[in-house]
Amino acid sequence: MGMHPLPIACFSALFWIGTSLGPEDLPPSQEDIKAWRVHWDERRLTERKFWRHDTSQEPPYRPPVNWEYNTTSVPVEGKINVHIVPHTHDDTGWQVTVDQYFYQNVYYILDTVVRALAEDPNRRFMYVEIGFFARWYDTQPQRIKNLTKKLVSNRQLEFINGGWCMHDEAAPYYVEMVDQTTRGHQFLVKEFGKVANPKGTWQIDPFGHSNTQAWLLSAEAGMGSLFWGRMDYLDAEKRIKNSGLEWIWRGSQSLGKSADTFIGELFGTNGNLGYGCPMGFDGTSQQIQDDPTRHDYNVDEQIERFIGFVKNQSASTKTNHIMWACGSDFNYQNAAHWYHNLDKLIHYANLNGTVNVLYSTPTFYVEQKNKAKASWEVRQDDIFPLADDAHHYWTGYFTSRPALKRQVRFSSNLLNAARQLEAIVGISAKELNRPTTRPAPPVGDGWTDSLEGTIGVSTHHDGMSGTERQDVADDYAQRIAESQVEVEDGIAASLNKLLKHTAVNASFSHCGCAQMNTCLNISLCDFTAKAAQGFSVMAWSPLGQPSTQIIRVPVTGTDWKVTDMSTGDDVPMSVFELDNRTLSLPLMYINHFGLSEAEERAKEAEYANSATHQMHFAAKLPSVGYNTFLVSKASETDDAAGSNPTTTKTEVPLEIGDPIVVSNGVYEFTINSTLGGVGTLRNLKSGISSDLSISWGWYNSSTGGCTREIPGPPATEAQCNGQRSGAYIFRPNSSQLFYPGVASDSPIAVYESDLVTEVHQQFSDWASHVIRMYKNAPYVEIEWTAGPIPMNTDWIPGEGELGKEVVMKYVSSLDSKNLFYTDSNGREMVKRILDGRGPSYPQPLNISEPVAGNYYPVNAMIAIEDPSLNAELVVITDAALGGTSLAPGEIELMVHRRVLEDDNRGVQEPLNETMCGCNDINAPPGKMGEFGHLGDGGCECTGLTIRGRHWVVLDTIENANLLRRQLDNLLNFPATLAFSEPNVAKTAQNPKQEYLAEPLPENVKLMTLCSNYKTATSGKTLLRLAHLYSVGEHPTLSVPAKVSLSQIFAAQDLKIATVEETALTGNEALKKMDDEKLIWDTFEPWNYTNPTPYDKRIYMDKNYIVEIRPMELRTFWVTFA
Repeated sequence: MGMHPLPIACFSALFWIGTSLGPEDLPPSQEDIKAWRVHWDERRLTERKFWRHDTSQEPPYRPPVNWEYNTTSVPVEGKINVHIVPHTHDDTGWQVTVDQYFYQNVYYILDTVVRALAEDPNRRFMYVEIGFFARWYDTQPQRIKNLTKKLVSNRQLEFINGGWCMHDEAAPYYVEMVDQTTRGHQFLVKEFGKVANPKGTWQIDPFGHSNTQAWLLSAEAGMGSLFWGRMDYLDAEKRIKNSGLEWIWRGSQSLGKSADTFIGELFGTNGNLGYGCPMGFDGTSQQIQDDPTRHDYNVDEQIERFIGFVKNQSASTKTNHIMWACGSDFNYQNAAHWYHNLDKLIHYANLNGTVNVLYSTPTFYVEQKNKAKASWEVRQDDIFPLADDAHHYWTGYFTSRPALKRQVRFSSNLLNAARQLEAIVGISAKELNRPTTRPAPPVGDGWTDSLEGTIGVSTHHDGMSGTERQDVADDYAQRIAESQVEVEDGIAASLNKLLKHTAVNASFSHCGCAQMNTCLNISLCDFTAKAAQGFSVMAWSPLGQPSTQIIRVPVTGTDWKVTDMSTGDDVPMSVFELDNRTLSLPLMYINHFGLSEAEERAKEAEYANSATHQMHFAAKLPSVGYNTFLVSKASETDDAAGSNPTTTKTEVPLEIGDPIVVSNGVYEFTINSTLGGVGTLRNLKSGISSDLSISWGWYNSSTGGCTREIPGPPATEAQCNGQRSGAYIFRPNSSQLFYPGVASDSPIAVYESDLVTEVHQQFSDWASHVIRMYKNAPYVEIEWTAGPIPMNTDWIPGEGELGKEVVMKYVSSLDSKNLFYTDSNGREMVKRILDGRGPSYPQPLNISEPVAGNYYPVNAMIAIEDPSLNAELVVITDAALGGTSLAPGEIELMVHRRVLEDDNRGVQEPLNETMCGCNDINAPPGKMGEFGHLGDGGCECTGLTIRGRHWVVLDTIENANLLRRQLDNLLNFPATLAFSEPNVAKTAQNPKQEYLAEPLPENVKLMTLCSNYKTATSGKTLLRLAHLYSVGEHPTLSVPAKVSLSQIFAAQDLKIATVEETALTGNEALKKMDDEKLIWDTFEPWNYTNPTPYDKRIYMDKNYIVEIRPMELRTFWVTFA
């Protein structure tokens, strides 16, 4: 009989499966049944090592009495100690929005984890994302809150990182990283007290790691450790072999060993890295079955597997302590799955006795590492760029979703200014009474609280990184815009109160891009464009030093003048006509899907820019304060030098001929009349001169295949791979840079006035820039506009739809010898080597992608030097993007991307953005955003178009180093503007006010002045100062700066009464934080050449004088008299 040896019993009936059935096939006898059972038992015993139920043989492990598992273990000397760290990784937006993730997943994680922890005091759990936790905690009954507080107090529930989200480390400016971490920490202190203060950082999912994260957001925030799940694959291979997956990261050249951080790359699933462990119990698979009366008894096999995994992992690091990060994305939605199995794992592994297993947290694990007294490698190199295999470089996301990156940066400056006004003027959210309809979960009670939260959640590593789906990116943008409206109302109310004007029912406009027809970035502001008789301008400067800033406002017509209402003087200004490229931008927001011809015309009229010209004027602004200006119609008797000055326009044909020479008194720029041709930039003050060309191009996004170097031989097998370019990954199919579309035949337009000169260059209908030089400005502004990037490439014979990675190149004659420098989140500059990495990486390192493998995040600036000429070229950016230097003298910046395919990293849609922000929303995952199907979801829009600014500096190395920090602060934290009717300025009794008694030193930034947490802190305001320079950057400014808080903050409405010095996020006294830092025994195997650091902190004295070291941030809780 061909019977399958698997009897299936159902009550008294016996069924079997036969391979074939014939007349001779009869029901089996009892002897047959017994034989089958023996066969099956022996087969299971042989193949799966299961214990066969035989009363003559004892099971290897018997369940404990009353099924109570022993989880009370502690570290044991002489054994491998396995620290079981239960965790979940909860993205605050990625494939779905933050709220969708919360209600679909995270609510149940926290709900079931809290109950599981309450069942056993030995269980532990760590949690990171406070933006989620606050959502859950705010909706709990008091009994659950009380239980949660008990678990936190018992340290069963431990917060790690404790920021509003797990932020990205490439795109955010350091201000945004600190703000979102502070918000999370303040929530924890408010709800649980200082016992909840995080002691470590857990950046397990970001796609690379910055020095700033290590020293500033870890060590200086009282979190002495940092763990992650991703690093360069070649570096990881070396470190696994050398037991080097943990080390001491000395991330700051300026603060040295005083900001050291213990670093660990998680071992992951048996050495594959990542943030899981080899045995997962989240679902129904891999369960540990320890009941010997049941068929699938497998505890002996599971323990043997576990011990094998542990022995393998223990070789990857020093000491007899290893960590198992038990969890993954959105795990523990039914926490019993994990904890029931982990309890068994701990119980039976400890019965086995080969290793010791215990519930733990990263904090306890690091403490045990420290007690082991091993000597640890000191490393200074960062973890950029990340590659997880040959050709797989995570460098595309440095630029992906550039609009969201810019929105976060701009909103961060708005928040900074609004906080200052809120703290100084004192209008409460209740008084304002303009709450955000769907606010962020509250932490403070100010009208800036929701914007703080929405910016914070957007810094997520699948947020402003650009690696989320389109609808999720739209959700981040919408949240910020909604909260921005409340903040703009608060700014208007505050200015109304400060100005003391008598205008009746005056309304304010801000044109900050939160609403339709209100976006100064594209010269769109209906309020000013339609103000036929003029308007008032209020400019609030958040800077700690006085400044002269250029204000740009769209207007209609040319007959205008500007008056400084604090002095009555005319202000230098100019008026240029708006170019066609600028006028076309608002029309790109139209969704043409299903519109008739008449509806099209109506939409165009609705969206059109009502302005005809752009006004520039030079505004003198105080330190931390405002000034008021009146823009009014000019009369024939007005002095032309101060109002409506003479403006000339010249058009230069695109042909090889006489160059264009423009100057602003600091620079003379000789511009080649051929697009992208070589010109000359000369600094008239220092005499430094260099060839300089500014050009555009695009790389063809790979859809899998071979990467060729152009020029060069045909690709070899080693240059071929299936990896595609996408939201995360940048992979061009060659090093060839293509011209951006069909070359434009538009002439170069040159506008000149006494205040500003502009040179407009149109490379194609989707790539253009304006070279702008303001009188006596120590920089040259390049305002660039990229898009809409076409997918069709019909201007190249034989080509069709191609993904495009769009770059701008600045090519000089400086001999930079394949070295360049990029900033780390706006803090220290990091030396980069073409086709190389720092000394702690494997040498030589195989860079398998000649372009993508040399890209780095550029958050604020990128620089090259020529020491032989004592010359430096710097490009300062107004938002995060990717950059490199692929040849001596070159700076290359990727400003925009549009690709055809997904890169298989989880987002499941191509990076194919439109101006409408919509997409083919009805398409399945993997097809969303697919070119040619954008209209499937009701979207027929032009591709995303981006406008941004670069400030270019060419000077001596010393001068350039001085200027780049000052200009970065000015470009990224400019004056916040408000517009109103003319009578506001005319009747203002207080048109100008400064709130610092004296300016801060020029190397110190006023970073934060925030009263949002006043209620929770008994009326205290958070004050934070930042040193702008790093050690060795400048001979006089790269030294500690002394600041007398009582002298600086002595003006009316901002007079210091008391000061408490705190850790970075305001959750602990600074001295106590420092005293609790772990001291590590270290060795330094790498040859780093850095200036001598300032590695000893000097605390504030009794007179409130604080000494701030280079790069250091100092935070205080203050009260004002």
